[in-house]
Amino acid sequence: MEASLSVKTVIAWLLPIGLAGCYLYLISNPRAVSHWLAPYSPSSRNAWLIKTPADVELLIGQAQKADRETVQQSVHGTMRELIAGLQAKGVRLLISENVMEHAGGEWDPGMAEIRIRPSTVTMGSMVLAEVLAHETAHVSQSCRAGGLGKNSEPMGIKVNTAEAFQHQLDSPLYKGPPSSKAIELETFSVGANPPWAIKLLDYFCKG
Repeated sequence: MEASLSVKTVIAWLLPIGLAGCYLYLISNPRAVSHWLAPYSPSSRNAWLIKTPADVELLIGQAQKADRETVQQSVHGTMRELIAGLQAKGVRLLISENVMEHAGGEWDPGMAEIRIRPSTVTMGSMVLAEVLAHETAHVSQSCRAGGLGKNSEPMGIKVNTAEAFQHQLDSPLYKGPPSSKAIELETFSVGANPPWAIKLLDYFCKG
């Protein structure tokens, strides 16, 4: 009888301690739930998770099929390095239709995911590299704001003229205040020079 009571007492203590431990873990790791639920998120349905080196090579191969002219191997090397860097920082890369309308790609800080539309891949290596660099710049902006789960914040980097991207900035995607356009002007500038995205990712996402 006494042994039975002692076991019940231990269980009664362990349960609240365990719950408190889980609560403290989630507080200190706010993205843990997102990571656990990521495979079951709407964005993961009918999507291709770029996870292994084989996935990366198949992705690049699909883009190459659409190339109408010879693309320097350095472009593909930059994509490999970008994807490896994103994975090292805990970012998931998905080829998915779950991308906002009119966009070729999207950074979702809540899920720590970059999603690229399949049609973007079939536009060729240069377009894929630019979109990947653009979205990677958004990742760096989130890191600048405090972490992957944060919304984008300007990095304060040198940018191209707004005129150079006026058509893109006038898109319905960027109907918000000038501050949102400033964020996009940074990412379009980085997209025009994909190797820059690697340096910014390493600089701002140090964790």
